[in-house]
Parts: sequence; structure tokens; C-alpha cells
Amino acid sequence: MLPPNARLAAAGQVLERARTFSDRPSGVAFWYENANGLAEIAINQDRADSGLGLSIGSPVEIVS
Repeated sequence: MLPPNARLAAAGQVLERARTFSDRPSGVAFWYENANGLAEIAINQDRADSGLGLSIGSPVEIVS
């Protein structure tokens, strides 16, 4: 239910939305809407948990 231009803040970074992983260069963090309609944080060709230092319970904020 987030608008297409919404940005999320997590781990000290502001993340833009992408439709697919290939919309972002390798190593760039972003968020996308998964098949269940939930926002997921990812890094193209990496792991968001280790790449951003995220874990269960890490705060995420909608910034726009």
C-alpha cells in the first residue's frame, strides 16, 4: 500500500523503490513490493541483512 515513489530509511540509508533487481546496479540497496504486497529490502547481487547490517527487528521508516 506504499505509493510508488515512497522511500524507506533503514541502516542509515534511504532506499528507493525498484520493480525488479535488474532495475538497480549490482551492490545497490533498494526496496520492492513482493508477491504478497509486502515491502522487502534487498541488494542487487548481495544479501540485505549482511550488506546493510539488518536483522529481525531492525527499524525501518517511511520517509516519503
